[in-house]
Amino acid sequence: MLITFVVASILFLLPNAALDYDSGFTSSELEVKETVEENVTNTSYVNSDGIITDAFDMGYATIQRTRNLAGQVTEEVYLDAAGNPVEQYGDYYGISYEYNDDSVVIRYLDADKQPMMLGAGYSAIVRTLVNGKATDDFYYNLNTQPIQCAGGYYRLHREYDEQGLNSAITYLDENGQPVICTSGYAIKTYQRDLDGTIIGERYFDTEEKPVKSSLGQYGELYRRDAQGHISQITYLGADGNPAPVTADYTILKCTYHQNGTADTDMYCDADGNPVALSKGQYGVKHSGKVNLLLDRNGNIMLCVDNLLNGFPCMVVVFGCVVCLLMIVLPKSLSVVLTMVYVAFILYETLMFRESGDARTNFVLFSYAGKLLKEQSVRVGVINNIWLFIPLGTGLYRRFQKKWVLVIPFVMSVAIETTQYVTGLGIAELDDVFGNTMGGWIGVLVAWTWLSRKMSLKNRT
Repeated sequence: MLITFVVASILFLLPNAALDYDSGFTSSELEVKETVEENVTNTSYVNSDGIITDAFDMGYATIQRTRNLAGQVTEEVYLDAAGNPVEQYGDYYGISYEYNDDSVVIRYLDADKQPMMLGAGYSAIVRTLVNGKATDDFYYNLNTQPIQCAGGYYRLHREYDEQGLNSAITYLDENGQPVICTSGYAIKTYQRDLDGTIIGERYFDTEEKPVKSSLGQYGELYRRDAQGHISQITYLGADGNPAPVTADYTILKCTYHQNGTADTDMYCDADGNPVALSKGQYGVKHSGKVNLLLDRNGNIMLCVDNLLNGFPCMVVVFGCVVCLLMIVLPKSLSVVLTMVYVAFILYETLMFRESGDARTNFVLFSYAGKLLKEQSVRVGVINNIWLFIPLGTGLYRRFQKKWVLVIPFVMSVAIETTQYVTGLGIAELDDVFGNTMGGWIGVLVAWTWLSRKMSLKNRT
């Protein structure tokens, strides 16, 4: 059974088709061709030969819009160069619009043009309009019932400055009262340059007092590159001046691939000097959906994290080797190795990591819809299981009691709780399930080995 699980794990870790983020055509390198047939307009990117071509910075080749008699867009879907539906932001395939006198209903569509739930936790937005400007967004599920989105709020309210530009967003609960969202603030205000481009943000609580966001910053200032991407983020303290975040860096410098996806992030102090974080990394390289740690010169570090992240199958190999050592070493050395491995688990789960907006996810098997589609999801699931397999093996080798089955669960809950309290990660029920399963598999491995060893001993 263990061999079957090992093989299945390796097969699950096989990568998807490789993506080249720096080859192909951007929208600026292509021409735009528009065709109209009755109430449907196809706006396509074409190459110099007039052939419809994917614009990889847009994520599609054609946007197909359907309009009503008033000329308003009622539906838009995204198509690749072959005319097949293509996802936007890895989530939805199209959007439909329903217009009322003072509002518009926005619904997100799947590949069959049917309403769907987004990863953000909602299916539709009812957007109210005042003088033609979007003011309030209300979030709904597939049954048109109000729902709390993944950000921790039910609706949001926009305010505008004298130039008619959005100057602030307030997040609201189901009763329309300001609420702290999962990013740690209730109000976000924008700072803009003379062209109206956003160059900064500040965060406030429900009483309009400065408050920390997820990284420990009270605000951010931006610099942009020639393509408009944010190339530098300077984090701010409560007084609006540059200040280090929880992880002790003040400036984040970013580079991008040609198609606009993130390439590297480098951590710096207020003077722009490189800063090392808790795992010794000075930055990260985004390789697909895997982050590889970088040294101060921007080179990929030689370390365990990069080995496991860059070569996912090594997680299985590493787990098998540690399990084998747990059961063949003398018992005293196995105990020492188990203690070291516990420290390794804590290091991997609680040392610095990039924080997301959502700090909790209590939906079991929330990855189900993407498990077979995305390698990064499969890697996360397998890693959660294999991280705790050696732990279960070492614990049972030491105690040889059924109650050790409880320890992986308790330890995983403690880790997820710590991640939630400290903001060092996302507390997920999926992680608890995977860790616990891994621990139990490890216990089964040790029990099988010891039982077989005892059986052979009795025969002799």
